[in-house]
Parts: sequence; structure tokens; C-alpha cells
Amino acid sequence: MVYIRNLSGYRTKAFVTRLSHNSGNDAWSVLPASFDERSSRWNRSHHGWELISFEGAADPGNRVGFYLELRNATTYVTFNALHNVDIQAVYE
Repeated sequence: MVYIRNLSGYRTKAFVTRLSHNSGNDAWSVLPASFDERSSRWNRSHHGWELISFEGAADPGNRVGFYLELRNATTYVTFNALHNVDIQAVYE
């Protein structure tokens, strides 16, 4: 499972690809400020490598992405700014 939250104070969108498995939604979604929100959850824990990408309203047109191994991990991603993204993986 991937949890993504936005602590930037600006409207921010993200998506998580589904390159290694053809399930789930990979459309851009507005991020919530809490991991507790349903919209923060992306079911990719049994997938392999996926791209997590961000586009922030504070930097229109600019994007940043991270190619991560998601298999057998719960991954917590906190977006603070395009140049400040915290990623923590907890392996099973």
C-alpha cells in the first residue's frame, strides 16, 4: 500500500503508475493532508517498480517523480514541496 499526503499548504496532485500490474487508478488526484483520508491510499503493495509523480499549484507546470520498488512494503510519502518529498518504506 502507498499512502501519500500533502503538507505543502497548496493544492497538489499526484499519481502512481501501474506499470508492473494492470490494476488500480493511475489518474492525477488531488492529495489530502492526512494519511487517514481514503484518497491518500494507492493499492500498489503487491506491485514491483512504480513511478510516483507530483504536480503542485505553487509551481504550475513543474513536476517531480520518484521510481520506487513497492513490493512487500507499505510506503508513506509526504509532499512538502517539489524539492522536498519524504519517502519512508516499511517492509513486511
